[in-house]
Amino acid sequence: MNPRSLALSILLYGASTPALAQITITPPPEVSALMAACTPTEAQPDAIVAGLRERGWSEPDTAGRRPALTALTAAHLWSFLPDHPAEAQIGLLGQLTDAVEGALQENGAFLTLGNEQALILWDGDSLSCLWAGPETGTVDTLAVQLGGPFPESPSTVTRRLSQRVEAGGRNWRRQMAVARTPAEALPPDVASAAAIDAARLDRSPE
Repeated sequence: MNPRSLALSILLYGASTPALAQITITPPPEVSALMAACTPTEAQPDAIVAGLRERGWSEPDTAGRRPALTALTAAHLWSFLPDHPAEAQIGLLGQLTDAVEGALQENGAFLTLGNEQALILWDGDSLSCLWAGPETGTVDTLAVQLGGPFPESPSTVTRRLSQRVEAGGRNWRRQMAVARTPAEALPPDVASAAAIDAARLDRSPE
């Protein structure tokens, strides 16, 4: 290529680059990022927690820890106490939050980002990842993927999918679920905490 042609090609390429430079990549919503990080059977809790920290999550301060943990627990009453009616679930919120706090002392991590909460619990190769936060279209999308859109309801609505996975020469059980609880159906103490949507992923070897 002669010098004049080379200069022209550089000029034309340079003229096209500003449009490319304007392209931005939007990071995935936190609930999606957490569920994706917890999905692989080889996912390790230390790496999951490290990923949360890299995205700005941190432990709540002493004054905010119990309210935040209560808000997450309330958003997950449907998963912690699936066989209890709503009134019974609400009545057991305090005891259940104590139990979650106790589990955290054994093998767990609890972090927050704004008005979102994430709870990671593990026991050997078993892992549970829980998220709670404000209503978001991301949870609607996950609901469709797990079984169908949420119906209109004055109470908690859920969608879930269970899988049996073979990986690393072992059989695993994995379940993902999402839920939405209207603020008026939440316990009064946490109705204003904005934790309306919830998601969790559990995996364990058979």
